[in-house]
Amino acid sequence: MAGPDRRWFLPDLDEAVRWCEERNRQGISCSISPLGEYVQDRDASRDAGSECRAAVRAVEAHALDASVAVKLSALGAVFDRDGCTAHLGRIMAEGKRRGVGVEIDMEGRNLVDFTLAAAGRVAGEGHAVTLAVQAYLQRAAGDLRAMEGAGIRPRLVKGAYLGDTRDFGLIQRQFRAIAASLLSSRTPFSVGTHDPDLVAWLTAHAESRDLVEFGFLMGLADQTKTAMAADGWKVSEYVPYGRRGSIYEARRVQYLDRLRDLGRSPLP
Repeated sequence: MAGPDRRWFLPDLDEAVRWCEERNRQGISCSISPLGEYVQDRDASRDAGSECRAAVRAVEAHALDASVAVKLSALGAVFDRDGCTAHLGRIMAEGKRRGVGVEIDMEGRNLVDFTLAAAGRVAGEGHAVTLAVQAYLQRAAGDLRAMEGAGIRPRLVKGAYLGDTRDFGLIQRQFRAIAASLLSSRTPFSVGTHDPDLVAWLTAHAESRDLVEFGFLMGLADQTKTAMAADGWKVSEYVPYGRRGSIYEARRVQYLDRLRDLGRSPLP
């Protein structure tokens, strides 16, 4: 059996720290993320919460230009939402105490309402939080309004789970419409996309380079990351690590397969 593809993630936190230090030297910030999702027991969710807090402490200890990204399903959202909320609160408190930003990944549709509510709760408690909004969901515009009302920083993505449509052109149009709304309101936001069309559209329409941060995955768009950072754009890289990466890796492979079926390629 083949081992994991280290193109997509690193084995442990120490390696993630070293990777981020090198990216920081290139002018690229990082969002480090302990791997693991959809856990089914309290021991696993407690361990995931501890790992996220360890990542926060590592960011501070090494003075990284980095945030920590968490998945609520790793904290027990599928079986113990009160417990998940408590774990998230402890992670947010650790981040606030140490001056480290925390981002919440948006997952499948069954978790969108809970994730919005959880992010709104911690934002209401005075924590700075970033949350993904998924352009392949018809509800995305409404979700964005809710996030803006709650003071949550948006990260616009197409979506990596099961959405309302697989129509690539429609998802692009919805992505551009949401991005145009954010640009017109001059709301600082980040985007996560490797689509050459969308990146070209954003760089052409962003009046200020301070408004948009371009986020890319580890393992993709390496030339683009370094070139955009050298050109003065805000650039970040999503850096997952850990032993539980099979589901994450499968989504990355599925994404590339989907692009190949469409006759398209991600940014180099």
